[in-house]
Amino acid sequence: MFIKRIFIILLLLCVSAVLFAEEGGKKSNSVSVDLYPLVKGFIATDSGNSTYFICFTLGYERLILPRFTIGANADFFIGSVNNISYLYFGVSGVGRYYLMSENAEKFFLGASLGFNTQSMNNNNFTGITAGLSAGYRIMIKSIYIEPSISYVLSKTRAINFSGASVVPLGWQGGLRFGFSF
Repeated sequence: MFIKRIFIILLLLCVSAVLFAEEGGKKSNSVSVDLYPLVKGFIATDSGNSTYFICFTLGYERLILPRFTIGANADFFIGSVNNISYLYFGVSGVGRYYLMSENAEKFFLGASLGFNTQSMNNNNFTGITAGLSAGYRIMIKSIYIEPSISYVLSKTRAINFSGASVVPLGWQGGLRFGFSF
């Protein structure tokens, strides 16, 4: 019930932002939320094993040169595995090159470098992450939708439970909704 409410609120915020956004000049900044990790957490949730995950990935990006942006991403995953609390946090710096536009829109290639940390039942780690990504940003006024794919190298430690892992590692899909200003 709680998860459905969060999803409906996010959907309503995105729809209202599209309806009330104003056309403007060049937008240099953008903020976004990636819905793919949120859905991945819903899929990994298993009420029979008392396992749940709520996964948020937020991003910020700034156009610093024509076609080139820098920014940051933050992952915050909380949950429980067999009634044992789980926490994952990651932050990374991101650089992107937009091939088809001088603004931050259309096809892009990106790279990221950062660190992550995971804590569960005295099984903790902190490590480095690196990744490459490609995607396409579809602008609708000041709002955008951004499907993407990335490959992430990340330190991870196996968790012994039946179900899916939510740690970003290997091939990752992405579906960002964002706002440019």
